[in-house]
Amino acid sequence: MGVSEKGGTENDPGDYIRGDDFDKKLLQAELEHIQQRAGVEQDFATLKKNLFGLAFSGGGIRSSTFSLGVMQALAEKGWLKQFHYLSTVSGGGYIGASLTWLLHRNWSDGNGKPLRFDAEQNFPYFRFHDQPKAPDKSTTERDKYDRSKRLMRYLRQHSKYLTPGHGISMASLLAVILRGAFLSLLVFGGPLVVLMGILSLTGLLHDGMNPTLLLSGLLLAVMLVINIYFGIRSGKKRDSDSAYALRRQYDEYAGRLLVVTALLAVLGTIPLAAHYLQLQISSSVTVAGIVSSVFAIMKSQGKDEGKIPLGLLGPVAATLLIYGILLVSYLGGVALAAAVVKGSFAALFAVLLLTVIPYQLALRANINHISIHRYYRDRLMELFMPDVNALFHNGSLDRADLANNAMLSDMCQFSADPSNPADGPYHIINANMVTKGSKYMKLSARGGDNFIFSPLYCGNAVTGWRGTKEYMAGMMSLPTAMAISGAAADPHGAPGGEGLLRNVSVGLLMALFNVRLGYWAVNPRRFDHTSGGSDQTSAGCYPNWFMQGWRELSGSRMDEKGPFVHLADGGHFENLAIYELIRRRVKIIVVCDGAADPDYSFADFSNVVEKVRVDFGTDIIMDKSFLKMCPTPVRDEHGNLANRYAVETAEQGYIKGNICYDDGSTGTLVYIKTTMTEGLPKDIYGYKNAHPDFPDETTADQFFDEKQFEAYRELGYQIGLRVTEDKGLEVPF
Repeated sequence: MGVSEKGGTENDPGDYIRGDDFDKKLLQAELEHIQQRAGVEQDFATLKKNLFGLAFSGGGIRSSTFSLGVMQALAEKGWLKQFHYLSTVSGGGYIGASLTWLLHRNWSDGNGKPLRFDAEQNFPYFRFHDQPKAPDKSTTERDKYDRSKRLMRYLRQHSKYLTPGHGISMASLLAVILRGAFLSLLVFGGPLVVLMGILSLTGLLHDGMNPTLLLSGLLLAVMLVINIYFGIRSGKKRDSDSAYALRRQYDEYAGRLLVVTALLAVLGTIPLAAHYLQLQISSSVTVAGIVSSVFAIMKSQGKDEGKIPLGLLGPVAATLLIYGILLVSYLGGVALAAAVVKGSFAALFAVLLLTVIPYQLALRANINHISIHRYYRDRLMELFMPDVNALFHNGSLDRADLANNAMLSDMCQFSADPSNPADGPYHIINANMVTKGSKYMKLSARGGDNFIFSPLYCGNAVTGWRGTKEYMAGMMSLPTAMAISGAAADPHGAPGGEGLLRNVSVGLLMALFNVRLGYWAVNPRRFDHTSGGSDQTSAGCYPNWFMQGWRELSGSRMDEKGPFVHLADGGHFENLAIYELIRRRVKIIVVCDGAADPDYSFADFSNVVEKVRVDFGTDIIMDKSFLKMCPTPVRDEHGNLANRYAVETAEQGYIKGNICYDDGSTGTLVYIKTTMTEGLPKDIYGYKNAHPDFPDETTADQFFDEKQFEAYRELGYQIGLRVTEDKGLEVPF
């Protein structure tokens, strides 16, 4: 197929770039766009060789707050304005999207005067060391102080963003979770109950040697006969081509036959288990035994000795719970079938409800709207993308109507015209496209591939990149992209592509109860010529339970081929947000790692080093040992702790590395990490003493109070200052 002028194909006249055209088209489009920003190098070749990038890692509100502190230091010292790219993932995207939002337009200062934020003198989140003393409150410094104070106060006071108040509480979050679980269980559970009733009526399932068990036994017998045949045949001396072909057939189909046999056996045991349960349920001894066993297992989790690994306990518990759901469905189906046989009108009506309502829900419900995703998105948007005009005028706000319609394609629209409000780096938001079911081994093994949202293009090298103004009818919004990038709790996804959530049973259970933050988005390969809709629709289509919901439940066909792709937390692929910067051969990369790493294993760093070497032929070599960032006790000559706060500290909170690109060019990586060092403000040491897990408290804690917020922000600020003052980094800012 020929390539059209807009970058698509003859069959796709849209603004589409294929995966192998990254350098020739997408990167060129980005750099030409960046050149429109005031003060940027205008020679294309020179700019391409001297790109600067800033990256904020995943880690929820912890990473966002730490990165905010680093960003304050960079803005204060004039570094922030130098960056051409801002790449964010997951929690780092919270504050990254906030910066992009605040810098993308003109505001009002609350007194009717126009206000324009930038990446330097009018940085919205400035950290002032002292309150300006000028008596005239209209002075520039005083105004800057007041504006930053208001914005910082708003962030600080609302950092429990999931339960912000104003009628939205923990009960609200619970209600949304229960709504999603109820609807999902109704869609899948209703027909399951009816099916179980039909199977019991037909005799395929009953509390004896039912046909289902017999069929599984027959299949098992067939497998045994085949195995005996292979055993006898293996004695042949000559390994002919036909023998090899036969072995290939066995290897291909025996596994499938084994799975079918096991599933039929499990299904066939359900009536037996139900019968046993009915016989034993009244026995207090049996109930007490079950309760005591569960208690013993739970108690063992508090001991190192005999503790069941979570990687084993989680899948086993999920499998047992799924079996329990099947068991309850069977009991309900049997009871319903018995009532129908007796001619109960209520039972017939129940059958109608359990089939018609799930069918309508499966067909009509937009599964992006009824999961936790939308709640998560809205709360993030309300905190990090405030209506500055309303905030400065009213002093507070609880809604974000302006940001709700902030289209991603409207962000970072640079111009040399001073009246144009857009400033700051070009923002790349990283997500993970789930590819668990891909036929491409590399994608299925990793479980995903990096997927970007940016003002110009959305997509990845596998699907290609679609112009953002065209993608999903141009209605992909900044808050939606931010929330997708941070969708950590999602079936079939896990940090670095490895972990508990990639287990089949755990993923199935999460999908069944609709416990997911992920998002089904239109595949960028799909040309959409419509001009309306929302960030949920494309050409009148949206993800439903019939197609996408079933794929998510089963884990099958979760790949790059369908009309929709499943997107989740970018940290499930790469959690430092430097993957796309390496793809662009950025010369100077400053990365803020705010992920939880209490053991200082540097797993996220190891993950990205391996991926960029494999994918781009790029090596990252660190100049200094990582031990310089690992806290160790500070002792005096007598061996006693010399630090009055008894806090273990590291030599420094950052190290420098070299980047060796595949084309022979080189770059510099400045790696900043949450770690305790000497010379920090006393309140940080005090917070550390009161909270020993700081600065690596669990990411599950998304409910920061003032002290916690300030501890992480100030830690980032202090380390950021030291980075800007270190001449040995040889950063040309």
